[in-house]
Amino acid sequence: MRQVNSFLIAFSMYSRIPVPQPDWERSSMDYVMCYFPFVGTVLGALAWLCFQGGRLLGLSPLLLGAVLTALPLWISGGIHMDGYMDTRDALASCGDKEKKLAILKDSHTGAFAVMGCGLYLLLSFGAWCAVKPGQGLLCVCLGYTVSRTLSGLSVLCFPKAKKSGSYVTMFAKRASKGRAVLFLALLLVLEGVLLLWLGGWRGGLSAAAAAAVFGWYYYMSRKQFGGITGDLAGYFVQLCELAVLLAMAVTG
Repeated sequence: MRQVNSFLIAFSMYSRIPVPQPDWERSSMDYVMCYFPFVGTVLGALAWLCFQGGRLLGLSPLLLGAVLTALPLWISGGIHMDGYMDTRDALASCGDKEKKLAILKDSHTGAFAVMGCGLYLLLSFGAWCAVKPGQGLLCVCLGYTVSRTLSGLSVLCFPKAKKSGSYVTMFAKRASKGRAVLFLALLLVLEGVLLLWLGGWRGGLSAAAAAAVFGWYYYMSRKQFGGITGDLAGYFVQLCELAVLLAMAVTG
């Protein structure tokens, strides 16, 4: 029952996909991060279906690119984009760690957040218009799972900017850490194998892009914030997905 509750909590928190109301008991938090990547799996499957269905229906590349750009926001409810925008505001402040963390908590949206979101959506739209069927499309769709697997690992393993009071700290403390880290690590290996098998050299490029963003995320979060927060985890998910998408668009 704990596994089922963890699955339901993962999908209810990180997506707008209708699921039965989970039981938010303490034990249900043990494996939430293990099921978080499967939200990306569903998103990737929907993206693949939309792409193929749009081409079958003869939709223009511009309209199809707009739909695929909007799809992650529809499925996630914008939770990761919210973290991305908050982080853009915090990084643009050039303040100390305390000021940056305070900006992350501020409910107001700053100019840098709006500009960052606009630039992100513009790049995503342009990249989707350039992605072709085949290896590149498969790598982009798998990238949604990879980004969430890496984000889950960061929640469990990276230093935290706050010792208490954040959902990242809560999940890290309540998780069955050893088992969850092992599961996510094995899942990441499987994803790497699938990328290479289905995507060839483009799969390797996708894995390299995700790894580069993950390494930068670790360095940036420690230097700028003293560790990660929920907003930073969302920022990473968005940035990782965009890096894979751009890599596939550039290689055609």
